[in-house]
Amino acid sequence: MGHIHSNSEYDFAVSGAIVHDDKILLLLHHKLNKWLMPGGHVELDETPLEAVFREVQEETGIKPDDLTLITPYSDNLSFPRDTDTNTTQPMPFDIDVHEAGNDGHRHIDFGYILISNTDKFTVEENGALDMRWFTLDEIKQLKDAPKGVHSRAEYALRQVQEVN
Repeated sequence: MGHIHSNSEYDFAVSGAIVHDDKILLLLHHKLNKWLMPGGHVELDETPLEAVFREVQEETGIKPDDLTLITPYSDNLSFPRDTDTNTTQPMPFDIDVHEAGNDGHRHIDFGYILISNTDKFTVEENGALDMRWFTLDEIKQLKDAPKGVHSRAEYALRQVQEVN
């Protein structure tokens, strides 16, 4: 499905804080040349949760079956709804609104925490320039990672430690 945006428009996006053995998977974005969490746009025919699993698989090769969603906030999942088609999405752990590039294009980015049962990944063809598992200390040393990547990683690692 095509994706059209004007420069002043917000697009919904998703990103996955993928955790395995106290490390976070980051990719070196091919256009922005920054270390980011895997993610991308939510297409018109999918929910944010469907989008994060699709984007993670496209960019890292890690399949949804190898991932477990962590929901730090889940109170909303018990809210009654009117019909079966009126569903509740698990809450993201963060919503980050930011400029996406230098053309005025903006993202409303839903962040999700995913535990991976594998450390194997495959970089998408023509995708990331590099991809690696990082400890929190290693992320703190990265000069080409936005502050939000560091703070999200720190939070995600803490949440996963509490679950395990």
